Amino acid sequence: MSRLIIIGGSLATGKTTIAKFLEGKIGIKRIAMDDLKERFFDIGGYRDREWSKRIGHVAWPVFQQLIELHLEHGVDVIAEATFLHPNDADWILEIAKCHSAEIFQIWMTADPSVARERFIHRAVSERHPGHCDSLECVIEEFDKRFFCKSFNPLVLNCKTIVVDTTCFENIDRESVLKFLEK
Repeated sequence: MSRLIIIGGSLATGKTTIAKFLEGKIGIKRIAMDDLKERFFDIGGYRDREWSKRIGHVAWPVFQQLIELHLEHGVDVIAEATFLHPNDADWILEIAKCHSAEIFQIWMTADPSVARERFIHRAVSERHPGHCDSLECVIEEFDKRFFCKSFNPLVLNCKTIVVDTTCFENIDRESVLKFLEK
């Protein structure tokens, strides 16, 4: 039985950090929505926030299909995205059932004000410009959508661990590794 490891949570909560850690430690391929978007930006260019959203809409089905392709071949996979839309649980449950995959959910969370500061820092330092995160209108939009509340894990009826990254130094990475043991 292959494993579908879902790493989700709001913006700037450390999804990529923990996903890369796990990929390096246990050797499971990581498929990240942001990585796909950035490849599309490199090919198709980038312009503004609306363009970035459209690229996201194009990248999402590719993201889903890559995950399904791994499971179809009985290969474990780490799927990294926000997974904040209610229908995200539907397709995850559907492909896991179809391919007899065991779901493990790692839900990343942080104090919204801390996540906001991380978001601003990475927008001007390390983030691909195609995301358009450094635009003032983006932070205004995201303050309303993301940085005024916390988000709950998807309802997947699976093994779930919540990792609070408000203070990165306090993350027990070994417990996350142990959580993934079959």
